[in-house]
Amino acid sequence: MRYQAVIFDMDGTLIDTSPSIISCAKTSMRLNGVPIPPESEFDRFIGPPLRQCFQIVTGITDEALLDRLADGYVANFTPELIALGLVYDGMRELVVALHDQGVKLGVATLKLTKYAQQTTDHFGLTPYFDAVCGSADGIKADKEAVMRDCMQQMGIADPTQVLMVGDSPYDQEGAKLVGTDFAAALYGYGYRREQPDTGHAVCLAEDVTDLARFLGC
Repeated sequence: MRYQAVIFDMDGTLIDTSPSIISCAKTSMRLNGVPIPPESEFDRFIGPPLRQCFQIVTGITDEALLDRLADGYVANFTPELIALGLVYDGMRELVVALHDQGVKLGVATLKLTKYAQQTTDHFGLTPYFDAVCGSADGIKADKEAVMRDCMQQMGIADPTQVLMVGDSPYDQEGAKLVGTDFAAALYGYGYRREQPDTGHAVCLAEDVTDLARFLGC
């Protein structure tokens, strides 16, 4: 194994959480009188920071309304919604295999930290991770900061010993800023409309099997 640690994004990389995310987004839109876009638009909602998600999907630029939409999303996200998610095929086996090899594992997500931790708890993944890191408020966060927090909690100082796995340009930008390698999870949501920077990505994973093969598992 060439890496001391692997950090996973959560939504669209580790777990398909789209049902809960889209449900909360629609609830907040209804409560704020915002027309709900076509279903096909919601694949763009998963990945960016929360306020930006609403801006991208609705086209709204009013800062106060974007704040209300983001606040409404956080307020209406409940632990019960976590059960709507699904661990990607082969991901549990990959996580266990990496853990058994002594690789440090982390989660770096822009969702609220407590919900990220409840999600790994619900799916029985928490024992395999050394750190599960997210946003303090679920709204104001950037991937670079969350990744650095994750590395600190894992006790990893050298970013060249870390692989970041994510499904969006935001994940890849975080990896670039921190200085880690990046594996693009093409099976997720973020790269459905744009391609990863192939000059930076060390792995283009069409599915978890591709990722496992790259990692030698």
